[in-house]
Amino acid sequence: MIPRCEGCGKAWITEIQCENGMTIRGKFEPSPLEFLTEEEHDFLILFLRARGNLKELERYTGQGYFSLRGKLERILQKLGLEPLGKEEEDEDIFELVRKGKMTIDEALKKLKGGEGE
Repeated sequence: MIPRCEGCGKAWITEIQCENGMTIRGKFEPSPLEFLTEEEHDFLILFLRARGNLKELERYTGQGYFSLRGKLERILQKLGLEPLGKEEEDEDIFELVRKGKMTIDEALKKLKGGEGE
């Protein structure tokens, strides 16, 4: 696990050293992936190898779909990632129109409940 500063709580790396003794010093920002546990890392690798197909992972691991989905959701949350489109779902329709992210016609369809038509 990457250390965090006890004062500000931010992650920090100040030195990297290879097996041959070469050392690089500086201020480096670690990847959010560095904070995953070994189990989460292994799950993510399997998920990628299954090309994001949880049903395929279910067959391969023998774990239930909802268990695997829960693991994926926890990893997304830990990485601070929301599923694609979730931002728009949570945002007010009028705000989406104002920002140009949605047309007036799309907003009317969504308000009438005809989003899937």
